[in-house]
Amino acid sequence: MGPLRGRLIALLTLLPMPAMAGVCAETRPDWIAAEGKVGALGEAVYVLTSPVGMVLLGLALLALIWPRRWLAVIVALPVLALAGLLVLSRQAEVAAQAMAEGCIGGIWPVVVLLVVIAAAVLVRGFNRSRGAP
Repeated sequence: MGPLRGRLIALLTLLPMPAMAGVCAETRPDWIAAEGKVGALGEAVYVLTSPVGMVLLGLALLALIWPRRWLAVIVALPVLALAGLLVLSRQAEVAAQAMAEGCIGGIWPVVVLLVVIAAAVLVRGFNRSRGAP
């Protein structure tokens, strides 16, 4: 290690790092550490009761009640996109730090539930009774 590289590393360690200053204060400001770590069920409730989750659940309910192919596709794609976004977002370093602090929980139950909802919407939309328009 050269002298310039050593000085740069020393300088960078003295700079304030926003990721190290309480990740949970940034990602989930309403989380209280005294309540304990967020589990998979708590994370499912958090995701599904968010505004995006509520809109997608409402659209999925509409697509299940009123089975149309075009509606099934329009609803299933954002539901699957949310599931993919959840998986990709948890691969970030900030997510790993937040999981270590306990303010976010496991996402796999939510992802499986979203995929099942999308599959149910697609099956219902494409397998409606033949007499229906």
